[in-house]
Amino acid sequence: MNHDNIITIYHTNDLHDHRRAVTMAGELPRDQNTLLVDSGDAIGGSNTAFRFREPVIDLMNRAGYDCMAMGNREFNYLRGVLRIRARQANFPILCANLVDTRGKTNDTFTPWITREIAGIKIGIIGLTPVMYPDESIWFRLSGFSFRDPTESMARHLPQMRQDSDMVVVLSHLGLDRDRHLALQIPGLDLIIGGHSHKLLEKPERTGDGFIFNGGCHGRYIGRIQFTPQKTAQGKVMVRNLEYSLIRVAGKTSGDASP
Repeated sequence: MNHDNIITIYHTNDLHDHRRAVTMAGELPRDQNTLLVDSGDAIGGSNTAFRFREPVIDLMNRAGYDCMAMGNREFNYLRGVLRIRARQANFPILCANLVDTRGKTNDTFTPWITREIAGIKIGIIGLTPVMYPDESIWFRLSGFSFRDPTESMARHLPQMRQDSDMVVVLSHLGLDRDRHLALQIPGLDLIIGGHSHKLLEKPERTGDGFIFNGGCHGRYIGRIQFTPQKTAQGKVMVRNLEYSLIRVAGKTSGDASP
């Protein structure tokens, strides 16, 4: 493996305000070819509970997170809360399947971003679980519309493919829905999941790519390493994939055995 061309992605998910993993993530070796991402539910608040400041977000800022998916806990029905959380984070909050039909907070999150590392443009998109259908009373009261994640992914993928060499999904949909997504949407290179609190000890090959999930409560930090290889058609393939789970020192409450 050419070490000058190795891409490393560290990932966390479902921290639920367990902060030790974030501190440790900030101390891991990084270079210009490294990304640090989170797949949602990092905070202690929720869509109904609110704290003026989330300590774990401050730690994520210091650790140098590149982005995170909006989990169900990062979402809040109060638009002012969404703005406070977005202002606190020094990194983008990604969500491609949530729309504020009143148009007041759509600038607090973005569907996807592109980061160029090792000469490869990586498109990173976030997906959050559907909390209620548009036909429900909650939609009429809140004005927030949760779109179908698979349909949203399909809608954004052509532009992502045009602007990026590979596609990474930060999914807070749960493992079963991640598998469904990978089978329904061709061309997803990496799905880094969360929400179901499942621990995958090795990558799961599904569809055209790989699924990863690091459990919950900050017990592990996932480390994905691979060499990107461009084909004659211009597509980037994931080669020499290596994966490991970095055990976070110390006990974290709520842990379950693998």
